[in-house]
Amino acid sequence: MHNKTLVRVFAFYLPFFFFFIITILFLLKLIFKTNFLSVIYAIIISLFNFLIGFISINYGITKNDKSFLLIVFGAIIVRFFIVFFMIISVLSFLDVRADYFIFTTFILYFYYLVIDILYLKSLKNVEKTKE
Repeated sequence: MHNKTLVRVFAFYLPFFFFFIITILFLLKLIFKTNFLSVIYAIIISLFNFLIGFISINYGITKNDKSFLLIVFGAIIVRFFIVFFMIISVLSFLDVRADYFIFTTFILYFYYLVIDILYLKSLKNVEKTKE
């Protein structure tokens, strides 16, 4: 499987499938609205975090090594503050279940972190084959 297809499947289709299942459970009234919204907000924040990282990797990969590290690590710092303020805002101003929201955000954060690492590894393998 090509690396862009792999990222597309794991980064977008699986979370969309999870969203679809949660939505069906909500429509069938098997989960409460507060729980549903907690999970949805967590998915949105985690996906936004991943997209910033993915864009920074794709932008920085064409640069030299020093610029790449500055771009990617700078994006990590920016992502941290954006996600931190988004989480604080959601917990402060919206009616969410904190346990569902934090747990889902935590799981998706590490899920997307693994995808970032696998994507970087696949890009490194592509660079090796070009040489």
